Amino acid sequence: MTTSRSKQAPRHEKPLPVYAVYGGDPFLQQQALSEITRVVLGGERDNMAFVEFDGPTAALADVLDECRSMSLLSPVRLVCVRDADEFITNFRKELEKYLEVPSPTGVLVLVCTRWDAGWNLYKRVEQVGGNISCRPPKPWNVPEWVVGHAKDVYGCDLPMQAAKRLTDLAGYELGRLDMELAKLSTYIHPRTAIRTGDIEELVGATREEKVFGIIDAIASRQPRQALVLWDQVLGTDPQAEHRSIGGLAYGFRKLGEMKRLLGQGLSAAEAAKQVGDSWHAGELKTQAERFSLPQWQEHLVKLLQIDVAAKTGLGTVRSAVEKLIVELCAAP
Repeated sequence: MTTSRSKQAPRHEKPLPVYAVYGGDPFLQQQALSEITRVVLGGERDNMAFVEFDGPTAALADVLDECRSMSLLSPVRLVCVRDADEFITNFRKELEKYLEVPSPTGVLVLVCTRWDAGWNLYKRVEQVGGNISCRPPKPWNVPEWVVGHAKDVYGCDLPMQAAKRLTDLAGYELGRLDMELAKLSTYIHPRTAIRTGDIEELVGATREEKVFGIIDAIASRQPRQALVLWDQVLGTDPQAEHRSIGGLAYGFRKLGEMKRLLGQGLSAAEAAKQVGDSWHAGELKTQAERFSLPQWQEHLVKLLQIDVAAKTGLGTVRSAVEKLIVELCAAP
């Protein structure tokens, strides 16, 4: 648990009177809340010492009454206000006043998205409690997070290249990546080193086959087939769109690299070996030669633009990829 006071809360840390858990990533928020619960209650949430409020409907008096009430089961009561942005907006001054002399028997947790370092309330929490950032890493920093998370949580060594491959297949949602790491750590036991081959075998094989089918259809100028496969990919799960962007990008990078190596005079077998796919040398050569190297690089840029637009609310992956498929199939 990362607070303003320390990079990670030690196992013997005493509860602080208030924590602000802020940022938009639900997985990191849940991790932080679980760690606070461990520190305050020993990890046990199913008892009368844990009280939870819904921020938009919570009354300040009710929340503070719970903070000031003694628990029969614990010397400290943990009071959590979820989705607390509106609650904070409505009662910021009152919360500042409460934190001048916080209750010794209650720990208040505010789980919110917006938490401004310029607020007096932020500064007050900084003084007497803990500010815990749950903002997710930027997409390009997610593989680094995956490497650290695999080591810290699952005791597994994960090379950076394997972490990048995992994000290609599973996307950038931290909760999904944690789930895949949990499966991988069990799958490789008693080994502790996760290899790229383990990821290839266990994570998203069926979806990946369809994604590469899309790339093959694009390279063969078959827009109907590519669109049918794209529709099937989107039907796999709610997060398929963003994970499939990663899969398409991985395929485009592989074919662009194949094109570059062929241009250097390497044989199809030698080039395929270097891109890590010796079994499909002839197929990769055929696909790679459908576009020039600058075109493959341009395709990657367009995928990145689609991904960024979707993450910033300026477009949707589904329609943008459909448009790109038609455009690439019609390219000279």
